[in-house]
Amino acid sequence: MLVYLAHPVVSDPAGNYQKAKQIAREIVNRHPEVVPVSPVLNFCYFREPEERKNIMRCCLRLLSVCEELWLTGHWWNSSGCLQEKQLAEELGIPVRIYSLPTAINAVE
Repeated sequence: MLVYLAHPVVSDPAGNYQKAKQIAREIVNRHPEVVPVSPVLNFCYFREPEERKNIMRCCLRLLSVCEELWLTGHWWNSSGCLQEKQLAEELGIPVRIYSLPTAINAVE
């Protein structure tokens, strides 16, 4: 199953990059049926905020081909994560909250 991992970036790019790596690693180890797609890791070479529009365009396109969206970190404080959640809901993609250690819950 292809799972898109939404995680904040802008508030602490270096710290959030490390957290995204940890989350992706845990998911691979604990959920062998899941292939995590982490835009934080995929697009870390872009410069924020200059290229934010391009980054979000790529992220939203990538999300549209995933089977689920898992919200991670303090996603509710991130405008990008909120955009991703909104698109997933519009497309009928299941949305879940994932936090360390493994705790997955459907968003009502």
